[in-house]
Amino acid sequence: MTAGWRSLLLWGVAALAVAATAVSFVLWGRNGAAYLVDMVETYCF
Repeated sequence: MTAGWRSLLLWGVAALAVAATAVSFVLWGRNGAAYLVDMVETYCF
């Protein structure tokens, strides 16, 4: 049963990574690279 949960967790993480990548490309296309850099700077520093 543990292998099933581990597989589900791996798929969930992969789906989140794909969604985050898609969102970053959308933001990049609408506002340019500076927007993403500013957003990362705001949330991380």
